[in-house]
Amino acid sequence: MSAVTGSSPDPSAAPRLGRLIVAGVDHRSAGQGLRDRLFVEEPALADFYRHLGAAGFDQGVLLSTCDRVVVVGVSAAPQAAAAAIRRTLAETAGMAEKNIEDSFFIRTGTDALGHLFSIAASLESQILGEPEVLGQIKTAHRAAERATGVGRELGAIFEAAYSVAKRVRNETAIGEHAISMAAAACQVAREVVGRFEETTALMVGAGELGVLVADKLKAQGLADIWVADPLESRAEAMAARLGAHRLAMEEIGPSLERMDMVLTGLGGAVPVIARDDLAAALKRRRYKPIFLLDAAVPADVEPDVAALDEAYLFTLHDLERIALRGQEKRSHAAVDARAIVADEVASFVLAEGHRAAAPMVKALRQIFDAHRQQILASNPAMSADEATRLLVNRLLHGPSEALRELAADGARGAHEVPLDGDLIARLFGLNEGADDGETPSGEEGRE
Repeated sequence: MSAVTGSSPDPSAAPRLGRLIVAGVDHRSAGQGLRDRLFVEEPALADFYRHLGAAGFDQGVLLSTCDRVVVVGVSAAPQAAAAAIRRTLAETAGMAEKNIEDSFFIRTGTDALGHLFSIAASLESQILGEPEVLGQIKTAHRAAERATGVGRELGAIFEAAYSVAKRVRNETAIGEHAISMAAAACQVAREVVGRFEETTALMVGAGELGVLVADKLKAQGLADIWVADPLESRAEAMAARLGAHRLAMEEIGPSLERMDMVLTGLGGAVPVIARDDLAAALKRRRYKPIFLLDAAVPADVEPDVAALDEAYLFTLHDLERIALRGQEKRSHAAVDARAIVADEVASFVLAEGHRAAAPMVKALRQIFDAHRQQILASNPAMSADEATRLLVNRLLHGPSEALRELAADGARGAHEVPLDGDLIARLFGLNEGADDGETPSGEEGRE
């Protein structure tokens, strides 16, 4: 009888989650100082990927942000790949590898997949629900593609992460509530003035919160900024940092009518925003709203400004209350978001299993059909009953012999029987305890 063969499935044809790795440091494992030292600037990315490849690991994406410096990649030897990542990070930072060992973490398989999904969904950020992280991941992904190419296997995993992040944003309120005072200021400012691209802002003083708010406003589209400060050198520094225009302190009152936002942080003995000046400005503006953030102690804005129509005055106390409320709401939303991540990990693992099994299923079908065709060709006059009985015995002959040999080896103590009865029962639909007394008769051998 001629041998029957089928195409062998390629074990690397489908992504294997066991090959996935996430390794590096983040805000949970390392302090800001170490993260800053390990941070890889954009001009250094090409060298980093070159060194990573020389260390034996060439399929990965570096996520280098203020919260984390990690590599997400695939490798047939995840632990060796993690060692290559740790070594490359240390060499790039000019540090001894031992100095980062205690802060260096490694995640593999489904644990790594869930971690990447959580990063993309902003569940692993210092600021829960921050919107910037997904853009950072996509930028890192593109940079890796330019440097080395990412590959279909890793690319599919990143595309799945983007889908998870989108689903979390669409189905939860994780990104809707401000949880930092600066974010709270930006949120209420937008509610008052609308589009930042069409807004003019005045910043008085160089208070820390004011600078943070100005940075966030710029990131969200604010371009027209004016700065004023009693110290000329400080005003110059602020203007240079923010790309802003300068305004003399004595010009603040007459200039209020063209300001949609006023951020103050001087805390001097005398308020710099007087009620009468603001009332006149609002009248000239035809009562177009003005957002005022007074982050100074003592106050820079006269308190009775709050009584003016279309003057929206917020203090540190107001922002703190908004931020605390936002933290609570995002914490509740995070529960739903983590459930989505778990669901998406399970779905990805299931799809991965189906994809990995497909080549084996195809090969089995080819082998079984080849046996069927050989029997029909060799015995054209055989009845259906005889043909099916011969086919069943032929298909079971090889597996039956292998099972007997494995069982005999196990009984002799030659090796542990690599055999899972539950798996075999599941594969072939065997009912526990059901036995019709019929075993393969060996007709294959008598053919």
